Amino acid sequence: MISSQCLCVSCQPDAPNARIARVLVVADPQIADHRSYPMRNSLMKALGQFIIDLNLRRSWHSTINRVQPHAVVFLGDLMDNGRATMSNSEYNAYAARFFDIFKLRDLSMPTFFLPGNHDIGLGEDVSFSLEAATRYASTFGPWNHKTTIGNHTVMFIDAVALVEEDVDRAARGYSYDNWPAVAGGSVDFVKRYAARGHASPIVLFTHIPLARPLDADCGPLRERGTIRQGHGFGYQNTLSNEASQFLLRSLGPSLIFSGDDHDYCEYSHPLPFSSASGSTAVREITVKSFSMAMGIRRPGFQLLSLISTVPAIETLTQLPNSPPSLLDTPCFLPDQLGIYLNIYLPFILLSVLSLLAFNVYRALAGGNKHAQRRPEASPRPSHPEHSSYRANDDYELYRRSLGQSATEDTDEDPMLPLPMTKPAGPAHSSKLRGRSSPASHSWAFYLLGRRRRISLSLPCSMANHGVHEVGLLRGFFSDVVDVAWPPLLAFCVAAWCATHV
Repeated sequence: MISSQCLCVSCQPDAPNARIARVLVVADPQIADHRSYPMRNSLMKALGQFIIDLNLRRSWHSTINRVQPHAVVFLGDLMDNGRATMSNSEYNAYAARFFDIFKLRDLSMPTFFLPGNHDIGLGEDVSFSLEAATRYASTFGPWNHKTTIGNHTVMFIDAVALVEEDVDRAARGYSYDNWPAVAGGSVDFVKRYAARGHASPIVLFTHIPLARPLDADCGPLRERGTIRQGHGFGYQNTLSNEASQFLLRSLGPSLIFSGDDHDYCEYSHPLPFSSASGSTAVREITVKSFSMAMGIRRPGFQLLSLISTVPAIETLTQLPNSPPSLLDTPCFLPDQLGIYLNIYLPFILLSVLSLLAFNVYRALAGGNKHAQRRPEASPRPSHPEHSSYRANDDYELYRRSLGQSATEDTDEDPMLPLPMTKPAGPAHSSKLRGRSSPASHSWAFYLLGRRRRISLSLPCSMANHGVHEVGLLRGFFSDVVDVAWPPLLAFCVAAWCATHV
């Protein structure tokens, strides 16, 4: 499911005193709820949510087991409607579903979250909850924060709040140098860190990508189009030019990761000065969405390796020490939508059409046989006494064919016409007889003086009765159920094993 080329960056470095920290970067899982597809009916919403959740569980289970990271970063848009107005109990159940899908076996593994526009809302709207930001903070953690991984400073910026503060700043005519930053906001967080100075390389995580020229190329790994500046209901494609330059100038990051766009993009921003790693440009990686429902054919994630060198004892007094380094690579998941559309769907249609054609043929063949077996009307006999004698003789032959003597008790009236459904055949001495057909198996036996029969139907069992008796549609739907439940059961068992084993 994950190529070895993706995992190569997690290989141990050659230097014996080097240490590596693997960071799994996941963007825009955006788990759906009943509000996600308003144009669909309830059944289609439930089915879509089930398929998307199942795919997310399988992808996560495979990724976390193969990558075995030391830390995990979620780049925002965790839930599709985390910003929506809802009760606290509904929000808690929604968040619990997220944590159940992205379950960690090692609960001590550091996990970091960024808020996205679908989590806390961008702008103002009556459908956005006023409690979205506080709910997010109480469930997933602070909006702006930083940590250290592998001798690298890892900074998490609340880009949604930065956009809103940037709009306010521009409307008042301030520059970032003289702007009175909102206390505890994104601008204040960046300024306070930049004022203290820093020596270690910075890896910057932001939900919204930084600004770039309109004709900027995203590289060959992007599925279509590029990232362009723009905004709409509850979203903004990129940060403004001023906000982007503020981050680059204040932090001088060595690497930037962003999300929100759902597709992969790689672009290099020029730096106003050299970064801590000595580079005059910084790469920004816009990570693919982890979900199959975000308009891309191949979901994915990013694997970041932070390599630091631990000096040997004999070189502790030798300065400077070799700087840390960064390695990253995109990792792609299977085209699950393509598998459903190009493999599952054609085989389902082929199976349904085959069953329909079989039932139509069975109906036509059964109707012809029924017409051929219909008895022709015989003329009324001119001598009743001769016909009575003939009926008694025929009935005696019928009784003998069933193995009954003339003196045995029977519930049948000898003067009634012969039953058409009882076949004449050789007598059997056994009290338990079995009979099978290509579609069913049956066993006849005597119990308490009466003849009994047990039948076990197999798929396409309506063939035993004739479609002229059960109806074409009833026979067709019965065959669909008989054929469909084994692969559905196998699919459910395989899905359970893929997410629990």
